Amino acid sequence: MVPNDVIDRTTAEITDQLIRIRRTIHQHPELAFEETATADLVARALTDLGILQRTGVGRTGVVGLIQGAAPGRTVAVRADMDALPIQEDTGLPYASTAAGKMHACGHDAHTAILLGVAMVLARLRDRLAGQVKLIFQPAEETLAGAAAMIADGVLEEPSVDAVLGYHNWPLLETGAVGYHPGVSFASSDAFDVTVTGTSGHAAHPHLAVDAITAAAYFVTQLQTIVSREVAPVKPAVVTIGRISGGTARNVFPESVRLEGTVRTHDQVTRAAIEQAMRRMLEGLRTGMRTAYALDFRRGVPLLRNHSETIARVLTSARAIVGAERVVELPEGSMGSEDFAHFSERIPAAYLRLGSKIEGRPSMIHRVDFIPDEQVIPTGVRVVARAVLDLLQ
Repeated sequence: MVPNDVIDRTTAEITDQLIRIRRTIHQHPELAFEETATADLVARALTDLGILQRTGVGRTGVVGLIQGAAPGRTVAVRADMDALPIQEDTGLPYASTAAGKMHACGHDAHTAILLGVAMVLARLRDRLAGQVKLIFQPAEETLAGAAAMIADGVLEEPSVDAVLGYHNWPLLETGAVGYHPGVSFASSDAFDVTVTGTSGHAAHPHLAVDAITAAAYFVTQLQTIVSREVAPVKPAVVTIGRISGGTARNVFPESVRLEGTVRTHDQVTRAAIEQAMRRMLEGLRTGMRTAYALDFRRGVPLLRNHSETIARVLTSARAIVGAERVVELPEGSMGSEDFAHFSERIPAAYLRLGSKIEGRPSMIHRVDFIPDEQVIPTGVRVVARAVLDLLQ
């Protein structure tokens, strides 16, 4: 077994290099499926370490493979690489040089962490039994990258026995590790509804079928799904985020379009909400004489930690940061994470890595977001230890 002090010493040696890498990526943010420069940086770093790799996986993803000296399990680690379409306002000397683009979620740090894990494990390959697959994923922010990489065979040749993911978390003290024992993130589905009536003049409502009023009734009815059809202990959110219809104040439009999302923490609730929506739209057809078209698209599934895998990873984390700094978080997020496509197929564990800067309140997806860069060495140490233990 590799002692923790070996991991600690190696991480200390490479921390300054990893911070420089993170800052370089931060200065040159790239949006979903545009991560060509970031992917090139990753590929060159893996080449320097003598790590086998594939590029262009899932369009702009990179996959490295560390082969141990003896046969064994295959453990994968995933880091996301993409930035957000946000104009940075941090005042950092290494702020984004790309107008309207920013690493406002910390994926630059995530990429640096996985490169650090690669550096640590590359030095230990003669002591490894098994293989480590390093997944540098594009397009997490659009929830499309994981599926694209899976379609390109990222979980095959060799097949993966366990997969580990992580995200910095500025609400958690730097150096701490957080986790959810069950569901970490909600499923996320999208829907578009077109409600169709009959256009007409506002002075003659009896000669028209009012699609706007019907759509308004539908929006109101949707709110009763969560409040009256879902058990109060079951997390669920139904949101209409966009409504469009009409061309003039005195004309009933032919149709109204609504766009929204559904988020849940279990599959039964997920299916029940879609069924309730269809039932309500059928009611509008009868009660308000409107036609409708519903396009309900299943997005990412819920992200659930595999009980045995997360237990083993938490043991590893406690060995690195101490039991008192491994924190069970009170509830899973209603946000979504496309790492769920991995966890749906393979035993998985997902961690939150504390990145809070004391005295500077911050949050992801904000123009002033800054994570504590010490999340990088903490992440490297915890993830490397977890990988070594999962290979056993």
